[in-house]
Amino acid sequence: MDLFVINRYQDSDDKTNVEEQETRNLEKLKKAIEERKKLNSQIKKINSPQQDRFIEAVDNELLLRSPVIKDEDKNLKETILPTDLNVSPKRQKTEKPEFKVLGGNDFEKKSKVHRILPYWLSHPYSISTNLQKLSSTVEDQTWLESNIKSALLGEGITHLFPVQEKVIPFILQQHTSRNPFWPHDICVSAPTGSGKTLAFVLPIIQILMNDIGHHIKALVVLPVQELAIQVAKVFKKYTMRTKLKVALLSGSAPLYQEQQQIVRHSESLGWMSEVDIVVCTAGRLVEHIQNTDGFSLKHLKFLVIDEADRIMDHIQNDWLYHMDRHIKLENELMTGKMPILSCHNLNEQKAPPHKLLFSATLSQDPEKLEQWGLFQPKLFSAVAVNDIENEDTIRKYTTPEELTEQYVLCNSEDKPIVLSYFLIEQKWDRVLCFTNSSQTAHRLAVLLNIWGNSQLKVAELSASLDRSTRETVLKKFTQSDINVLIGTDALARGIDIPDCNYVISYDPPRNIKTYIHRVGRTGRAGRLGNAVTILLQNQMASFTELMKCGGKENVSQIEIPTETIKNMSETYQQAITQTKNQINEEKYSKVQKSIKVKRGFKPQKRKL
Repeated sequence: MDLFVINRYQDSDDKTNVEEQETRNLEKLKKAIEERKKLNSQIKKINSPQQDRFIEAVDNELLLRSPVIKDEDKNLKETILPTDLNVSPKRQKTEKPEFKVLGGNDFEKKSKVHRILPYWLSHPYSISTNLQKLSSTVEDQTWLESNIKSALLGEGITHLFPVQEKVIPFILQQHTSRNPFWPHDICVSAPTGSGKTLAFVLPIIQILMNDIGHHIKALVVLPVQELAIQVAKVFKKYTMRTKLKVALLSGSAPLYQEQQQIVRHSESLGWMSEVDIVVCTAGRLVEHIQNTDGFSLKHLKFLVIDEADRIMDHIQNDWLYHMDRHIKLENELMTGKMPILSCHNLNEQKAPPHKLLFSATLSQDPEKLEQWGLFQPKLFSAVAVNDIENEDTIRKYTTPEELTEQYVLCNSEDKPIVLSYFLIEQKWDRVLCFTNSSQTAHRLAVLLNIWGNSQLKVAELSASLDRSTRETVLKKFTQSDINVLIGTDALARGIDIPDCNYVISYDPPRNIKTYIHRVGRTGRAGRLGNAVTILLQNQMASFTELMKCGGKENVSQIEIPTETIKNMSETYQQAITQTKNQINEEKYSKVQKSIKVKRGFKPQKRKL
């Protein structure tokens, strides 16, 4: 770039020397261009006109940029030429560029990353899902006590389910060994209605039956009140012939009443526990740990987490942290150090509580399971895992074999007609209908009651109702006083509704876990069940992906004839107008009540 160098301190003689040097450089450049043109004429291949124009532009650019050709700029024009044009091999640059081409590996096939699970997750104990062909009878089980056998036979249970046949003897066998051999924690993933509750109720009662002491020895944590009430009833039913006492801490009673029920203070022994087994919700457990004097979990032997995936996703008030702080040994709390490794300390060290995790949709994420602090865990799964060494061990969620799953495609305007077709035309009885909101559940219940003309007895069950009304509605449904029960996903978690024949998802579920728990309300305990999902056309793709996540690809379709939909549309329009009027009246009455309450409220004047 000598032409663009300006030297302000040059004399006139120096300027003449510079001009002569510039003319020499120009002549050198012109000679180089002429030699290049001669080389191009000698090339035998016919180049494209686009390439020739580009070469001329490069030559002109070089001529304009600088008349000086230095030793390092000899290959300048060759580097400017693109390699994607039809350039002859002589003119292509043989050396690779020093810079990295971005996006060059976008179209290459990426190597598949294989998922590596811990050994206990990849090698589970398999559990059968067939609940109709039961082989293990209650009388033949030598590992069950006579009191428990008579209690089971008194309830009409003659055979054990597969999950009970595998899990109960494993728990009993783990508690035969003494210190320093601690029991293995277990995780159980089995379909809904397969008998998971008795799988932990029976071994806990049998092990604690002969244990003496005024301490809490078993703690069962559940996500909601309804499940806690249900499990507490099962415990009380099978502890009637024993000295064990069960307490329910779910928030259904005031806190001070529960405190009087579980602890007692004496002058000689101090604080004592009145119960041996506690069934509670997570939030209520934290309240008793913080506010109840004498409530201690140091002597805990069993910790059961039912519906573990839900509690794992929504840990209320960090109850796991507060519970672990109470369970830890006194020497760890005082010093914060582990004792010296010796035979005496190993024998004297108390084992941590035996943790039992149960769920129909148990997570396989090791990071989520790691927060429970499981000791050498074992997995009992209802899904068979084949070719563990060669393939990825990806297990899907399971449903009972007695359950048939189907779907219906329709328009958004025809969804109530499709639902009434199953209820009125097909005469389906004992039906659970799920919606995604309590408002749609209420509107649907009003519509079906008007449209049914006393043929249908429809009731709604949602979180907006209080607990007493929900219990009365469930009793009426079990007693066949109600044919159809419409509710939200609060019903879909573990609540045992006996003799439910059909489950209809009026709104499709949001995820695979919700779907598994919805359809699990039917086909329980070996009975036949049917599950139908009503879908719109734009929801079909997401539903198929949902089924693939659950390992279900052969879900059949129900086709409803268009003539029946047309015939029912006339009565549907009449019913829809009546439902609108009734809902408007309900809204008006609520507004009038609120106005009366506001008018009746008189603010008190402060006294000076």
